[in-house]
Amino acid sequence: MSGNDELIPAQAEAANVEDDIKTMELYNDILRIDNELKARGISDDDSVDPRVLSSIDSMHYEGDDAIVAAIKALNLSSTSEVLDIGSGFGGPARLLAAEAKCHVVAMELQRDIHEMATSLTKRCRLGELVRHSHGDILNFDMSTIGAGPGSFDAVVSWLVFLHISDKHALFTKCNEMLKAIDQGGQREGGKLFCDDFFLLNPFTSEQENSLKNDVYCTDLPSRKEYIQLLEDCGFHNIIFEDRTGPWTAYVNERLKEFVANRERFEGIHGEPPYEHLLHFYTAIVNLFNSGSLGGVRITAEKKP
Repeated sequence: MSGNDELIPAQAEAANVEDDIKTMELYNDILRIDNELKARGISDDDSVDPRVLSSIDSMHYEGDDAIVAAIKALNLSSTSEVLDIGSGFGGPARLLAAEAKCHVVAMELQRDIHEMATSLTKRCRLGELVRHSHGDILNFDMSTIGAGPGSFDAVVSWLVFLHISDKHALFTKCNEMLKAIDQGGQREGGKLFCDDFFLLNPFTSEQENSLKNDVYCTDLPSRKEYIQLLEDCGFHNIIFEDRTGPWTAYVNERLKEFVANRERFEGIHGEPPYEHLLHFYTAIVNLFNSGSLGGVRITAEKKP
């Protein structure tokens, strides 16, 4: 590597994270999206309904209901500017745009997933509302995102913050990107909406190892620690909605259906992708069934 090609420390750190997170099997075999579309009779040149696509490319829980919940909680509309952190294949961002007509910047760490997300958005004819950005929120010039800090009505994320250990830096960045409250009372402050994991009970060493290697997740906060963290980072009016019960039921049913449909899945995608996802889905079920892993939906407002 020549001197001009060397990465600066922040870029090198982001590159390492991008590589390391691939231990999580959900983020591999990404051609399964295209393969599934073709299996449903949708060719590479066909446009795609984002609502149809969401049943294929979603990596969060509770499907479209989780996105609709965000639209309602944040009161999103055609005038809203939204930043989606860890946007994956872009499914939530596209559905937000399709349903609420809001403008969304979809920021994704993993380049291969970012590139596929960009392509899928074009196929959904949503390029005017959804803009894609490749980067790590902790090591990125956020002045280049949208209109920069203080320009977003909402920051959203689904099952991504669990991957980021430095949550103080994360939520400080999220807060900085949100609009401040209008002192004249004409505009509310920006809001945060996220689905995430939290610590219910102490993990065994085996569970900690599974979290680290299968989920790329360490240092989960407890409910009390999570709320305090958000307050320290400039949020108030925090709603901490425990979703552990519904999500435990969801991941168990997902695994059951996945196993039942093995023949079809392998016929489209092959055996290795099946085994990869089976490993991941099983790990998640074991963690939720243990009673140690909790799921939460958080809504919070930027303090004046």
